[in-house]
Amino acid sequence: MDIGVGLYCLQATASTPRHPATAYRELLDEARLLESLGFESMWLSEHHFFYDGYCPALLPAAQAALSVTQTLRVGTGMLLLPLQEPQRLARMAADIAAGSDGRLDLGVGLGYRDVEFDGKGVARKQRLGRQRAGLEALEQTAVPAGTTLWVGSATPKAVARAGAAGRPIMLSGANPLSLVTELAQAHREGWEQAGRPGGVKPKVVALRNFWLTDDEAERQAVLDWQRASYVLYAGLGWSVAAQSSTEAMDFTTDLDAALKQAVDTSVVGSAQTLIDALTEVSEAGVDGVVLRCIIEGAPKERVDHMLTRFAHEVLPAVRDLEVAA
Repeated sequence: MDIGVGLYCLQATASTPRHPATAYRELLDEARLLESLGFESMWLSEHHFFYDGYCPALLPAAQAALSVTQTLRVGTGMLLLPLQEPQRLARMAADIAAGSDGRLDLGVGLGYRDVEFDGKGVARKQRLGRQRAGLEALEQTAVPAGTTLWVGSATPKAVARAGAAGRPIMLSGANPLSLVTELAQAHREGWEQAGRPGGVKPKVVALRNFWLTDDEAERQAVLDWQRASYVLYAGLGWSVAAQSSTEAMDFTTDLDAALKQAVDTSVVGSAQTLIDALTEVSEAGVDGVVLRCIIEGAPKERVDHMLTRFAHEVLPAVRDLEVAA
């Protein structure tokens, strides 16, 4: 099982203010640290027109992280494809992939915030068509140059379409394991029913709220940080429709319920607790996990200490976990 770390959003929030230059400088420090610890990848996230400087341009940030590393993969989770000009994005991604020996993971999503579409002068009703056109442009230009192209989806129908096209997917950290299992199964079935395009099952990667600690006080602090990180979703207007395995999660209409659902996905505990949880995720049909530990209020030194422990105590035990063929 591949293990990455994210999501690096380069924010300066009200509770954790910092100069924008500090956020970008620390991104490079983190890239070097993750590579030295043996993590597979680092993942960045994009939004526009938000008060805290949420990173609006992922490819330049990804290129900077790639430039200071030799083996670490750097991914976008997610780049909002309908807001981009496809040919320009494809050329840029191809250049970055070529200059980094193909270490760019390009995750793309539809986007959902009206303010972003309005600010970019794009009608939200056009987003699906623009997403399809963008995917076609990227597959024709960037993927042959080494980019791995991922799709972000939250419904069984959408992930089945990705599977049918042979595209790997990345799943939200707010999804309970039951929904992760349902989505991974739909993705595989879509691939199989389409005749197994490409011959090799496209991968499923999931963000998960995991944190290694043996200290109860730190455990409670982590849950508070997770809760604070999801409060931001109310400002971003995020919601997920109900699925057969999971009730709806709407941060705009029922914040308390949505926060509880999201925080309840957290696994915070000993190395063996995390190894067991990662084994469960693998058994759910997931090929790789991105540790969602770059969260609101968590001090950088605490995150780095946790990642160092994780690299020594957990990574060696989970590298050989594989999804059943």
